[in-house]
Amino acid sequence: MTVNFALNRTLEGMAIYTSKAIASKAAKMPDVMNLSFGEPEFGPPAFLQPLIEQEGLSWEVFMHSVKGYEQPKGSLALRQSIAAWYQQHYGLTVDPEREIMVTHGGVEAINLAIQCTTQEHQGVIVSHPSYMLYERAVTALNRKPVALNRPLGEAEYSLALDAQRQDPALQQAGVMIVNSPENPSGYMLNAQDWDAVAEFTQQHGVWLIHDEVYDVMAYAERHQPALQHPGLRDNTILINSFSKKFGLPGLRIGWMIANERVIDMAAKLHDYFYLGVNKQYEQIAHLILREPRMGAWLNDVVVKLQTRMERAISVLNDSLGYQWTRQPRGAMFLFPEVSGLYARLPAKWQDGSRTVGECVAEYLLHEKGVAVVPGHVYGENSANHIRMVLCTTDDVFDQALCRLAH
Repeated sequence: MTVNFALNRTLEGMAIYTSKAIASKAAKMPDVMNLSFGEPEFGPPAFLQPLIEQEGLSWEVFMHSVKGYEQPKGSLALRQSIAAWYQQHYGLTVDPEREIMVTHGGVEAINLAIQCTTQEHQGVIVSHPSYMLYERAVTALNRKPVALNRPLGEAEYSLALDAQRQDPALQQAGVMIVNSPENPSGYMLNAQDWDAVAEFTQQHGVWLIHDEVYDVMAYAERHQPALQHPGLRDNTILINSFSKKFGLPGLRIGWMIANERVIDMAAKLHDYFYLGVNKQYEQIAHLILREPRMGAWLNDVVVKLQTRMERAISVLNDSLGYQWTRQPRGAMFLFPEVSGLYARLPAKWQDGSRTVGECVAEYLLHEKGVAVVPGHVYGENSANHIRMVLCTTDDVFDQALCRLAH
């Protein structure tokens, strides 16, 4: 008799991480310029090398790190450095002992925040477009994604909440996730948006998760952590990490900031699953945050990204079939609307059973040698878009842009 040993049916039905899958496919193809995966090439800066070698990678630090578990909330020294970061950059006072927790990157912080603020099967509000991981994480955690479809405008969250205010699914949700600056579009919430989010979440008792991993990558206006809004101080959970702005995705160090109730529960759950983060990597993260030269280096990175963004928008214009319906205001992505490009494609690449973005992405990969991500993975209202990253090497970006323009 053959016994069928079942696996998790929810996970079996979920697609793999799209941008990683495309990046892996592109890596196997000769001479493809990969603009699909957000793996920053610019960090860490070389001036950190002696500091990290002496104080982060020494034998003493290594032995101290590996001979004991970290406490659930993480290193107090790192939490103090994180608190100093918010005081210095945003004038925010955060208690490092009660309101900060170190996590395995921003992804763990998001998962913990969702679990701490919702019940099984409860709704989690996810805007469209948004980072593809959110809806998949919500589903994997046995919660229900609730779409907030943002129309184009100067205050997209305000417009969306006004349009969907009476939707019972939104009102009964436990938490709303906001990513600002945003992956994939580069959108940043403005004052009107934050007012609308504060009013809605307070009225319906909804927690707010503000994923701000691109906080320093702001072009058009200054980044505002949700905790700066007086109406969001009690119900906000800030998520941040070292992966993007410092170019250290392999460090796997992130953090969450929230009130003491949330942090205590998250620390308890973190202890159940993980038993602490890597102590040696915490030490390296602490050194980076405390290094005074990092501010100027981060500014240079943002200037580089903004220059690339402006150049791409200038080159990939309407005459080539690219529409910039959402011009990036921050982060490190391009998100053009490409229905005009689709209309110009040879017939063999036009497939009515697939989205515009999927067809264009396949065409660009096989005919231009440029890997991008089709927009539908970020929400149904983005099916006519593609996403491209700005954080590659100069050579890859320059060659990709040249190929796309010809």
